[in-house]
Amino acid sequence: MNEKQNLLSVEALKKYFQLKSGFGGPKKFLKAVDGVSFDVNENAVFAIVGESGCGKTTVARLLMKLLEPTDGKIMFKGRDVAALKGGDLMAFRRSVQIVFQDPFASLNPRMRIVDALSEPFKIHKLAPKHEIKDRVREILMKVGITDEALYRYPHEFSGGQRQRICIARALTVSPSLIVADEPLSALDVSIQAQILNLLQDIKKETGIALVLISHDLRVVHYLSDEVAVMYLGRIVERAKTEAIFSGPLHPYTMLLLSSAPEIRRIKPENRTRSVGSGDVPSPVNLPQGCAFHTRCPKRLAVCDKVEPVLKETNGRQVACHLY
Repeated sequence: MNEKQNLLSVEALKKYFQLKSGFGGPKKFLKAVDGVSFDVNENAVFAIVGESGCGKTTVARLLMKLLEPTDGKIMFKGRDVAALKGGDLMAFRRSVQIVFQDPFASLNPRMRIVDALSEPFKIHKLAPKHEIKDRVREILMKVGITDEALYRYPHEFSGGQRQRICIARALTVSPSLIVADEPLSALDVSIQAQILNLLQDIKKETGIALVLISHDLRVVHYLSDEVAVMYLGRIVERAKTEAIFSGPLHPYTMLLLSSAPEIRRIKPENRTRSVGSGDVPSPVNLPQGCAFHTRCPKRLAVCDKVEPVLKETNGRQVACHLY
């Protein structure tokens, strides 16, 4: 899967949150991310999909060093992110940017757009003071915002315009990687296509790699090169995008795709119409064996007892006893 040069490597990443318990009671942990591994290549879009609560946003925050991992490694350009300090950490912050789900919450309501986008230039000393305003104007033009916006405040813009401004802010430092955490979910459907096309254009023009966190399979199908499907903190299937959408192997992946009526490229034999009985297990008290077996219509006797490992199968990785 690594035809291009590797940019980011995630190895057995874990993030457990300790929960409050009664005095003297046993410690309980919410296993938000539980042994996730993947690589992201240069100029590639790697998507992480799954239902709400599967851990994909926690992965995004770990990648950005907004959370410290419980275990595992994040390697960026061959260097351990956990060990970065001082100037090396500053360089990492410049190279890896994030676009959040809510564009309004991401912008300081008391700062004009010109000031918000000037900050990265000043912090990282990327341009002389007298050039910063022109650089800001140039970047805003790239995302379809005219220079009339420079002295306006965030509340004066629509949601789509605010997200364009957030994308422009991420681009100010010429990053190698952008982590986009549900960048379209807070926007109207009519605006989503515009932002999606903008992200596609940015990828083509700049070669920036993208980690796309999303539950919207239409977006993932259109934009990504590779997909990892998460369920309760673990990756259950990982493959090239076309392989996932044309022939999913894991029953959970089949469920996700069959629940999205606009995705039409799934082979009939790979569709799963029934979820099976049972609710989503608690991430605090996961069942023995495969975490999906309580909902899986294809479960085997071994699924109740043995947790499947992620292994190479038919040119992809899948964690399922069916293979």
